Amino acid sequence: MNRRRFLSLAPAPAEAPVAATPPPVAGGLEPFVPSASAPWDERRAAHLIRRLSFGVAVPDLNEALFRSPSDAVAFFVQQALSRPLPDTPSWYDSHPSGNENIDWLYEWQEGWYAEMRAGGLREKMTLFWHDHFATESNVYGLAPYAYQYITHLRTHALGNFRTLLEGVGKLPAMLIYLDGRSNVVGNPNENYARELCELFTMGIGHYSQEDVAELARALTGWRINESALSSYFDAAQHDDGNKTIFGQTGRWDYDDVLDLIFAHRSLQTARRLCRKLYEWFVYGIPNETIVNQLASHLISNGWNLAPTVQLLLSSAHFFDDAFIGARIKDPSEFLVGLVREFGIQPSSQVWSSFRELGFALGQELLNPPNVAGWTGYRTWITTGTVPERQIVTARALFGGGAFDEYDPLPLLDQITDSTNVYSIADDLPAFLFPTADFSDEERDYHIELLLVGAPYYEWPYLLQSTPETARERLRTLLNHLVSLPEFQLT
Repeated sequence: MNRRRFLSLAPAPAEAPVAATPPPVAGGLEPFVPSASAPWDERRAAHLIRRLSFGVAVPDLNEALFRSPSDAVAFFVQQALSRPLPDTPSWYDSHPSGNENIDWLYEWQEGWYAEMRAGGLREKMTLFWHDHFATESNVYGLAPYAYQYITHLRTHALGNFRTLLEGVGKLPAMLIYLDGRSNVVGNPNENYARELCELFTMGIGHYSQEDVAELARALTGWRINESALSSYFDAAQHDDGNKTIFGQTGRWDYDDVLDLIFAHRSLQTARRLCRKLYEWFVYGIPNETIVNQLASHLISNGWNLAPTVQLLLSSAHFFDDAFIGARIKDPSEFLVGLVREFGIQPSSQVWSSFRELGFALGQELLNPPNVAGWTGYRTWITTGTVPERQIVTARALFGGGAFDEYDPLPLLDQITDSTNVYSIADDLPAFLFPTADFSDEERDYHIELLLVGAPYYEWPYLLQSTPETARERLRTLLNHLVSLPEFQLT
């Protein structure tokens, strides 16, 4: 794949897919086995880290290379499952008002960026579920509801999908966002019932309008206790009459609805979910054969997500060359990946700037544009967002805004021989880009940015005698590299 052409042919923002069909790939869900033509090297290990995390941190890369591919995936999945939840904010059970509530929401957004930096796969899956079970804090309002919502997604990010689904619909954030609290006997509201079918489980084409209407009746009675900041079931507001859903008649309630979905629309739900997981981790146009196999695996594993995610990320299909560097970084991957890859220890001011930058780049955490989540794909790259991304990288390198001036030498010492300009010219792009296929002329230009006309053997003396000059030239090289289209790919 020509990665630069991949970016230059971006369609209008309304068009999400990157191609009409997925690329032809021979590998399936069998475990990836390294070979002479497809070695387990830094390129493939970095591909794994980028997709299951936010950018490539050198310690994660070394951890992956120390293990076999399958063992590396198992390690990062287990790490995600065992990671403790972040500390509970002091305000989580308080009643905010006005500016206080806004401050708490900002704190929770900024804290999520910090957790993305450290939380790896669990936070990647939490962001996936935030997109799947989209809610907007602009609608539900209160910071404690945002805390409950994200904490539920985190807790079950790689757990059981049914448990995750069951809890989402009872959260105050969702009850407000999709009008579940207004869904009462005699006056059913269909909003949540419709999205439960269309977006959260089976997808369009597998239910009727009559099913939605009857589902809404079955879901009646869930209310919000605003003083306790929690939800509860009010039997007096529940429609206890017979309903017919998917051809089945009974006095169905909330739990019965889930039973009916998993009994009568199980395969459709699994396929829709696995299709989205494929798009999230592999490529924007799903391979339906792989999707169907993943769906069967998810069902056979009792809807537990970790085994299915592990199967996909360990597969020969996932590690195929066609998928390396074939996705565009979403804003969170770009921002958090930047500090992880450069080895920056962000200040609170940096996290605060990320909250603002996420909005400018089109991905404001806690506020997707609508219930369908973010469009994503090539819509992340526009004439407005590309300059914004380049401004961020320049500030991260040279200092500005919330960033201090960056010292690139510690990173170089971890990934290459910092005394050798040829090693730098080879290893730095290889670390930063999923696919670094530069011409000899481009490589020579990268070397010239460091030497500025001097012979190559003077570089070690420059490092030793005038390290600030060396650092400045390295920052110039880095700024050039991260301004290239390849840096926007993952």
